[in-house]
Amino acid sequence: MRLLVLGVLLLGSAASAQDLSGFAQQAQRCRDTGGAAACRAALDQSHRLKNWAEARKLWRCYTAVLGAEAEMIAASSTSRQPQTATEAWQEMRMTCAR
Repeated sequence: MRLLVLGVLLLGSAASAQDLSGFAQQAQRCRDTGGAAACRAALDQSHRLKNWAEARKLWRCYTAVLGAEAEMIAASSTSRQPQTATEAWQEMRMTCAR
């Protein structure tokens, strides 16, 4: 996840770096705590990213955000906490940063 945050901070102006970074931070809190408030905040942030992608008809980005959401939710509901950026997060970063 740290890799994802660093990558997000280095992004250009495609998807708002602030939105991607915000989602990464909120998702990390959700994964770490599994708390409803943290996960709700992360989902709110991802909703903004999906709206951004939908408005620009960037369907691969939209789908990548869905994948990252799914991984975040799965990680928050299990004891297994991946430490590195996963394939879904990497896909979101690559497709949404264009």
